Amino acid sequence: MINVDAAIFTHDKSMGAGVVMREHSGSCIVCYGICVPDVILPELAEAIAIQKGLQFALCEGFQEVLLGSNCLTVVQRVNLLDQDRSICGSVIQDIKQLKALFTSCSIFHVRREQNVDVHLLARSCNQLECRVWRGVSPKYIRDAICMDIMT
Repeated sequence: MINVDAAIFTHDKSMGAGVVMREHSGSCIVCYGICVPDVILPELAEAIAIQKGLQFALCEGFQEVLLGSNCLTVVQRVNLLDQDRSICGSVIQDIKQLKALFTSCSIFHVRREQNVDVHLLARSCNQLECRVWRGVSPKYIRDAICMDIMT
């Protein structure tokens, strides 16, 4: 299971993308955070977070992906067969192409309450360029991950 989220930093005109990959039990396998410059539109930021999550999953060698995002409109656009002509269109198209590279790939909507840890990670990305944590989550999201496992 992969969860993604985005955070906008209007003062820097940038965004943060957070990616948390878990095993079936809910334990954290790897976390990834990245800052992306020149993105200030929330829907575009959420699409980029999905894109970054899929790219990272490919780099990690995942073949089967379940990816959750709390941005319903982007999830709906990704799952439509039609071409997206919005400002997010090129990113949506790239996501669709990335999906085809997996043996199986499902992108679905999760409630915001199910994405607290990833949101905290995304919000921290204005303080780091790109960071990966393997086998351990960043201290500032550890409590949120533990709460997810318990529920």
